Amino acid sequence: MLIALLAVLGVDLIVLVALAAFVFARKRWVKRQPGAFRGAIRVASGEIDGLRPKWGRGYGHWVRDVLVWTKGPFLFRNEVVGTDDLQEHRPALPGEVKRLGDDPAVIRVAAASAAIELAAHGHDAELLAGPYREFLGTTGSATPACTGPSCERT
Repeated sequence: MLIALLAVLGVDLIVLVALAAFVFARKRWVKRQPGAFRGAIRVASGEIDGLRPKWGRGYGHWVRDVLVWTKGPFLFRNEVVGTDDLQEHRPALPGEVKRLGDDPAVIRVAAASAAIELAAHGHDAELLAGPYREFLGTTGSATPACTGPSCERT
């Protein structure tokens, strides 16, 4: 039915197949990036171009202290967010974020004059924390020693 409708509108089947092949190849490439994790992102406070206050799905990976976020569902665009410090690391509240397993982890990161929250499946918690792994305590919260960009990273 859908293919017949698209044929009436003048869209060739080969165009649809090529688009689908491109999307699946891009997804495979994004997932295979070093340190890539599937998750969700939102702006918790402030404003960042390209990101919304609602949870948005995609894939992320860290390049030093810069988050490269590839937005779903088609994974065409990357948003690059420079971060300053880890503000919070915690398990997600019940119903806070969906489709990330039974025990998703959430981190809150300062980015310029805004704060973003990232969520990922519990087994990706180390990838989620990225460059801030060393500041995570055993309780899952950021250590008090790291409260700003002046904290020492060794």
